Amino acid sequence: MQTSLSYLQVNRDLLNNLLSSPTRVWYALLGCDLVVLAFGLYCWIYQIHAGLGVTGLAHPVGWGVYITNFVFWVGIAHSGTLISAVLFLFRARWRTPIARSAEAMTIFAVMTAGLFPIIHLGRAWNFYWLLPYPNQRQLWVNFQSPLVWDAFAITTYFTVSFLFWYTGLIPDLGAARDRTAGLRRKLYSLFSLGWQGTDRQWHHYLSAYGFFAALATPLVVSVHSVVSWDFAMSIVPGWHSTIFAPYFVAGAIFSGLAMVLTLLIPLRRIFGLEAYITDYHFDNLGKMIILTSLILSYSYASEFFIAWYSANPYERSIFWYRAVGDYAPLFWLMVTCNCAVPLLLCWKSIRTNTLWLFGIALLVNVGMWLERFVIIVSSLSHEFDPAAWGLYQPSWVEVGMTVGSFAWFFLFFLLFVKFLPLVSLAEVKEHLPPAESGSSAVEADESERPLLPVSEAARVGRGAGIVGVFTNLDTLVATVRSLRREGYKNLSVVSPFPSPALEEALGTRKSPIRYFTLIGGLLGCAIGFALPTYTALDWPLQTSAKPIVALPAFAIIAFELTILFGAIATLIGLLINARLPARSVAITHDPRFSEDRFGLLVPYTAEQTGDLRRLITAGGAEEVYGQGV
Repeated sequence: MQTSLSYLQVNRDLLNNLLSSPTRVWYALLGCDLVVLAFGLYCWIYQIHAGLGVTGLAHPVGWGVYITNFVFWVGIAHSGTLISAVLFLFRARWRTPIARSAEAMTIFAVMTAGLFPIIHLGRAWNFYWLLPYPNQRQLWVNFQSPLVWDAFAITTYFTVSFLFWYTGLIPDLGAARDRTAGLRRKLYSLFSLGWQGTDRQWHHYLSAYGFFAALATPLVVSVHSVVSWDFAMSIVPGWHSTIFAPYFVAGAIFSGLAMVLTLLIPLRRIFGLEAYITDYHFDNLGKMIILTSLILSYSYASEFFIAWYSANPYERSIFWYRAVGDYAPLFWLMVTCNCAVPLLLCWKSIRTNTLWLFGIALLVNVGMWLERFVIIVSSLSHEFDPAAWGLYQPSWVEVGMTVGSFAWFFLFFLLFVKFLPLVSLAEVKEHLPPAESGSSAVEADESERPLLPVSEAARVGRGAGIVGVFTNLDTLVATVRSLRREGYKNLSVVSPFPSPALEEALGTRKSPIRYFTLIGGLLGCAIGFALPTYTALDWPLQTSAKPIVALPAFAIIAFELTILFGAIATLIGLLINARLPARSVAITHDPRFSEDRFGLLVPYTAEQTGDLRRLITAGGAEEVYGQGV
């Protein structure tokens, strides 16, 4: 990312997609997408009317393309959390320009994945039977079933990912509000929750954002591990393996990174984001793809070795069947796309060549879809009894809904790239050098600023005092420290991005949001154990020699609810402590405060007015005026 950018330039570049009218290319893509989506919807309606017999599903293959799509889209969702949450905790700054798009991809991919278990049911209107609720049949779901674990894991993952994404959007929606008018301004104002960027709001925002990242990080491991246990908990040859959890997680991250590249490369070109998404970012993504590809290759080899070393004839048979049987062409294409093709990224010239990267990313996506198909279909079609072996071939209905799922995913992504900022404005500004950005901002063309009528732009501040408007963060921090040494208290600051130095100068205390997160997590953990235990005792279901109250199985539910309730409690803590939605503002709202200016409000008494103005002016304020005088 270029460091010569100004704060004002960042706003102009990253909000351009919101402010400009949709292009013909966007309308053309949207039209094509809706046509494909309509065909997918027709296929689903036809299947509901005619029944599952219109699919290729038949004994012995009861899971086919629909479950393949479910596992594939859950995997695609994983890299968003990895890039945004995990790299945020490790303070990897290169994540900043790509995190927002990766987070959006996560949410849309989970929304797509969640459709396929419902489609696979046939009677889609009965999907809620998978949820634990009191009913007239006096039956409860079996909390020892991996399918129930799936319901809780996917619901938690979607909720936490959405809250994490939306929380990061709030400041940028406030900036979008200040540059729009009419209905769009009202919508951005509504969803920004009246964000102004005060020191109080930023302080609690950073605390909540950090906790969301910490809560989302274990979901990177847990969600696809739970999905893998849909297979590993069975005794089907080729599925019953302890390696499936790390194997599936690595594959999910691998496919998700490839999808991130598939989306980012055209986005950078279309929206002119070369100054923000550079070859450096593609280089790092390429290195991560190499790492996950090698892990996946090792997993493939381990599976074959374990099958051979175990001397289990059924395990040996299924892996031999994958390599030379009916699905062998798909298997070897999978190996080529997932193991051989990514090795090209060992050369930096290829990692930084967008054409090569785009082609490799597409092949990886194809390979990862084939991996899920081969794992599912080959094992089911070639189980224990040769008399029960059979082949599976998807019907046009399944193919239509698969293509439609991509249209469903890209529909939301097209809307995202048009109506929401693609890159976090606040995080980009936070990483720019203060001196350079400040000086550039002063020289910026004032005609580029949002010129809104006072009646529409201004929200009168509730406090009385002297307001100083600064162009440079360092001078603001120095002025705050000077004022505090002079005995001035209760200072309020408005800024376009957070600053640890500013928080330290203001003497801000630790946010109490951590207590909300802790209480929510403990409550979720208690419910996660109590609900399955109660239902198991209320409706005992003996499964083999397993105990009625199976704490290891219930621990999965408890873990997911701990994360879910912790995230919801964190959001509640943010809204309460940051006083969102904001009904009033500390400093009279100025659209420049969401761009490149910093506001400082100092309460005063009548006898302090002259000295205070001199102190603020001497500190480097561009403007000084009274508020509430």
